[in-house]
Parts: sequence; structure tokens; C-alpha cells
Amino acid sequence: MNLSAAMRILERKHHAVFSLHILHPVFLETEALRLTPDQYLHHGEFCRHTKMHGHLSVCTRNKDRSLDIARRGRPFCGLCPFGIWDSACPVLRGGELFAVIYAGSGRPQGRRIDWEGPQPPEITPQKAAALRRACAFLNELIQLEIDQREATVGSGGKQRPPDHYLRNVQFLIDCRFSEPLSLEEAAETLRITPNHLGELIRKQTGKNFRTLLLERRIEEAKVYLKLHRNLSVSQIAALCGFHDSNYFSTCFRRITKCAPRAFREEMDNRGDSSGSTDGNSSVSTH
Repeated sequence: MNLSAAMRILERKHHAVFSLHILHPVFLETEALRLTPDQYLHHGEFCRHTKMHGHLSVCTRNKDRSLDIARRGRPFCGLCPFGIWDSACPVLRGGELFAVIYAGSGRPQGRRIDWEGPQPPEITPQKAAALRRACAFLNELIQLEIDQREATVGSGGKQRPPDHYLRNVQFLIDCRFSEPLSLEEAAETLRITPNHLGELIRKQTGKNFRTLLLERRIEEAKVYLKLHRNLSVSQIAALCGFHDSNYFSTCFRRITKCAPRAFREEMDNRGDSSGSTDGNSSVSTH
């Protein structure tokens, strides 16, 4: 069983959300450890709603704090600034933090979350213990897959061909374009210097990292504008990684030669608006 399938099964079993924050290239280089884009994000309904309504920066800062705690090496649990409970399990190899497994996206027992949507699942002591065991299982699965990889191809450390780095940069962007991803973070994950990675990207694409990220965000925004009629331009901007809707509109116009609202109207005039209108689309990753 690969990691992605195991996480899906555990989500159904525990009625919880599982996600993985990766910090090492082994997760990109090992097929059994690769996930679908949504599995690298907190993808619970309340979390998506919160990010959509201008709180992405708060969520990002909280994620950064949790990564700092994870580097101490012990599993832990806690509440985000909006009251959502998660269990976190560090994935360590030789004292180095390779990833963090998150499970939960629920609410503490007896408490309600202040929003109009369905309440996240309640986290009882029994469910918290079950989620910790599930995280420990995923950790063991990851460790076994890494052991298997090292036994067959070695532990890495050698430089890969340029197209290897470009493929993995594009995959990272696909998975994390809604977050404030930087060249430095991508380089750290791929175990390469930012200058070297930036130069490889320029030679391979004629663009820099920031442009690749921006173009991916705009492509996702076009999907939202076309298919998700119930979302405002500012909500779409937030979902696609823009903290400021005016900046989003400027970037969108520069790349598409059309303002976001005009793009949406053009799609209507073409008769291309037959997609989903309920906020659920198989095209979008969020």
C-alpha cells in the first residue's frame, strides 16, 4: 500500500483529515511516498473556508510554529488560532526532520467553531489517541519505504540531472502554490543551493522561480473564475496564494491581458460556464 492510499483509508476510518508537510526530496523521488496535491495541505472544509476569507497568513504562521516544535522530535497536539485541533507527528531520520504528519482538523470536545458551515468532528480523548496511533502507523510506513529505497538505490547525496530538479520544483509548486512558497524553501527541500536551483530553472525554462509560481497561481485562478461562480474575486485570490486582491488583479491582467471579472464575463459569453457552481470541482486541488 502506498502512502497516499493509506492516508485516504485512515481519513475514512477516523472521519478526520490527514496531511503531510515534506522537508526532504525523498518524498518527491519515491513513487510510494508521493501524494496528491491536496494531501500536502490542511484540506478540511473549515480550513479551506478560513484561508479563502483572508486568513492564509495566520494559517501559515501557525504552520511555521508547528514545524519549529516538530524539530524537537516528539509527537504533539494543539489548537490553531481558529480553534481547530490537530495531532502532529515528526518524521525523523538520523535526527533530521524529514516531514510532519498532521491528523485531525477537528474541534475540542464540547466546543463549537464559530462559522456557518458544518461543525468539524469532535475530538474525544479516545479519538485523539486513535489519531496518534494512526500517525505512528504512517510514520512507520514512511520509514520502511525510505529504508527500502536506501537499500536499493542508496541514500542519495549525489547531484541529479537538471530535469530532475525542474520536475520536482514544478511538483512542489503544484502542491503548495496557495502557500507563500519561496525559492529558498524549494531549494532546501531539494537539497540544493538556491542560487544553483535558480540558475537551473532559468536555463531550463527561461523564467525564474517566482514567475513559475505566479503563472501556476494564475492558471488555478482561471479555473476558479470559470467554474466557481459563488466565489468572489477576493476569495479566489486568497485561495490561490495572494494576500492582496488588488495585487492579484494586477498580476492576472499582466499575464492574461484581461481583468479577472472581465475574464469571468468572457467565459459566460462563450458559454463555457457549464461546470460546477457549488464550489466543488475535480479540476481544482482545493
